[in-house]
Amino acid sequence: LGVNHGQVIPLGIEVDDFSTNDVRRDRYVLVISRLHPKKGLDVLIDAFTMLTRRPEFDQWKLVIAGDGPADHVALLKRKAVAAQGRIEFHGWIEGARKEELLRHASLLALPSYQENFGLCVMEALARSVAVLISPHVNLADEIETANAGWIAPVESEALFATLATALGDADELAKRGRAGKLLSQRYSWERVATSLAGL
Repeated sequence: LGVNHGQVIPLGIEVDDFSTNDVRRDRYVLVISRLHPKKGLDVLIDAFTMLTRRPEFDQWKLVIAGDGPADHVALLKRKAVAAQGRIEFHGWIEGARKEELLRHASLLALPSYQENFGLCVMEALARSVAVLISPHVNLADEIETANAGWIAPVESEALFATLATALGDADELAKRGRAGKLLSQRYSWERVATSLAGL
């Protein structure tokens, strides 16, 4: 189309109302996503299942919230059986239930093979929840620079090792969550609106 003076303005999120001073972090890794093959959740399930075979991680859960093609959801549920009840499928969520799951998560995971933005990632960071994502999520460079989470390839061994590192250090989880909160401020609706008005 001959457009040569483009400017990228990101999606906005609500960031100002999430006090995290006394939030209880529960022992679960959260996925909020469309359940599609490109999300890499089959690999995440394999990695998490391996992780929870270690005694120090056997109290952790993987909570998957979202919906998708019936055949793929069925595949994921079949794989999850090996985790012996430590993987929960909550279906599509929104409103207060989504807020509750986000607020109390210890870590949000999105190991996608391709992701233009990853709104759930920024929503988690706004609530001081650190993230585990793949290098193919377009926010990966910013998250790595801000030290707001962990970046791992979509491979079961790599995700296993990264989950073990993240979940094995509560102080580091909290530290990276706080860094994520600071990063999320760049994506507030106020800043996005200012950028749009300037454009």
